Amino acid sequence: MKLWYSSSSPYARKVRAVVQYHQLQDRVELLQATSGLDKNSPHNQDNPLGRLPTLQLENGEWLYNSSLIAEYLDYLGTQPSLYGNNDTRWQILRLHYLADGILENEIAIAPEKRLRPQEQWWIERHQQIFERTEKSLIELKKSIDAFGEELNIGTLNATCAIDFLLFRDDWTHASQHTTIKSLKTWAEAMNQRYTCLKNTFPK
Repeated sequence: MKLWYSSSSPYARKVRAVVQYHQLQDRVELLQATSGLDKNSPHNQDNPLGRLPTLQLENGEWLYNSSLIAEYLDYLGTQPSLYGNNDTRWQILRLHYLADGILENEIAIAPEKRLRPQEQWWIERHQQIFERTEKSLIELKKSIDAFGEELNIGTLNATCAIDFLLFRDDWTHASQHTTIKSLKTWAEAMNQRYTCLKNTFPK
């Protein structure tokens, strides 16, 4: 299998962390794309969505979404499932998709901040996203508290989200959020405790 990824993408990091957790490195070839926007990048030649991360299966079929890819790799893995059991699964998935929602909101406005002059920015929209992230991070912290430093797909994805917000602080202004210090401390502990997170830290 071939995994196309970007080293700075939190979605790709989630998938790469699952690969390492389940020790699937011998089954998944990691192929770093130079840019998701580069039409000449190999991952854009056959993949109709042109999205990163993308997993190409051994039969040539593509899996396009990071959540689908992560669950598929968890299915293949031999370690305890990151998705919990019947009693905890929905709580874990709730945290997972809360983290995903925070990332979706923030990443949606990133191209505008990266590529347009500041006088062309949609300031009201940016402020709205900041306020939504503020409320969402408070909820994220509550959800994390239920698991402590347990590793599951929810806490794994929450770590990816927190680290990305801080990694791109110039876009997200994450350092201004009220809960970010405690979330940063928690994420740092997760990165130190779990090799699959430490080895995939954004860069």
